[in-house]
Amino acid sequence: MIKHLFKLIWNQKRKNLGLLFEFFFSFLVLFAVLTFIIYNFSRYRELLGFDYQDRWEINLSWNAVPEEERAGIQKQFKEQLKNYPEIEAFSFSNGNTPYGHSTHINGVQYEGKNASPHVFFVDENYLDTYDLSLTSGRWFEPADQVSEKKPVIINRILQEELFGEDNPLGKEIEYGDDIRKVIGIYEHYKYRGEFSASASQMFVGVSSDHVFGKVVMHIKSNTGAQFESKMLKEMGQLAKGVTLTVNYLDEMRDNMLLQVWLPMAIFLIISGFLIFNVALGLFGVLWQNINIRKGEIGVRRAVGATQGSIAWQFTGEVLVLSSLAMIVGAFFAIQFPLLGVFGLSPWVYLSAIGAAVLVIYTLVAICAFFPSRQASQLHPALALHEE
Repeated sequence: MIKHLFKLIWNQKRKNLGLLFEFFFSFLVLFAVLTFIIYNFSRYRELLGFDYQDRWEINLSWNAVPEEERAGIQKQFKEQLKNYPEIEAFSFSNGNTPYGHSTHINGVQYEGKNASPHVFFVDENYLDTYDLSLTSGRWFEPADQVSEKKPVIINRILQEELFGEDNPLGKEIEYGDDIRKVIGIYEHYKYRGEFSASASQMFVGVSSDHVFGKVVMHIKSNTGAQFESKMLKEMGQLAKGVTLTVNYLDEMRDNMLLQVWLPMAIFLIISGFLIFNVALGLFGVLWQNINIRKGEIGVRRAVGATQGSIAWQFTGEVLVLSSLAMIVGAFFAIQFPLLGVFGLSPWVYLSAIGAAVLVIYTLVAICAFFPSRQASQLHPALALHEE
């Protein structure tokens, strides 16, 4: 039966060549789009590691405020924020806060091993403000500010890069010209958003007189704009030269997610139009085959062919044709995991190949169902009479 289908396809090779190319390019487009979607979906499923709801971020623009005055003003800000019952927790940190566009990367060493983690300069309140969790060890304490070797907290990825399977707690790493002591380990902190890739990270605790650029607050639910206006006015009175602007982490998150959702939607629309055109072409080819080959259908029905075998013949031809196109397409697609293109996991590429094959086979089955069913229901006498 398969051999017979190949003969039928070869006898109509000119007509089938266009459909073959349509299947081939449809497979490649689907492979690219599905690779992008599966990769982002796999990252989206990973734990975020912190809470963004009811978090406000205040940017501190020091402008022309003299550097020697900034630490004192920041201390006044801290005392002022403690007086607001609407604030459950707050923390000062450097610029690379969650859902921001700032990144700070620096090199660290341990016994000849090098790594370049994302570095966050934070205070002792950062853990409670974002509801972070440690897998082992502890968070920074005020007493750490006077310790001889300043502590750091690393994530699991940086642990594997520097220490492998060894327990890093209590060990010392080189950070620039300083020696830092590892006191804690955490698993997840995807500060660039749900679609960001996990990377090595390190929290660095700093002294209370360090001048920061941001303060993030955990606000009680249902706190309105009236409190925001009051807070900014009172904080602004403490330092006339400091510009204060407020951002909301949930809105920042929506904007960052849109940067990924929008391209995904565009790619899906483009691939959808392509698949729709292939479906129309497939319908046209099948209807034309039925009209041209009514004599063949009548002869087969006259010699005893069942309706099922007639339907399977037309469906099988398209399935064989699409399979040939996808075999060629899969040859090119499989090069991506073999060559490690873009550094993605082979699982992502193989899942995209499998999903693309499933989509095209489903399309073929749906498009071939009604024309093949019509062909199988032709009466042999009517088909031969028309012929």
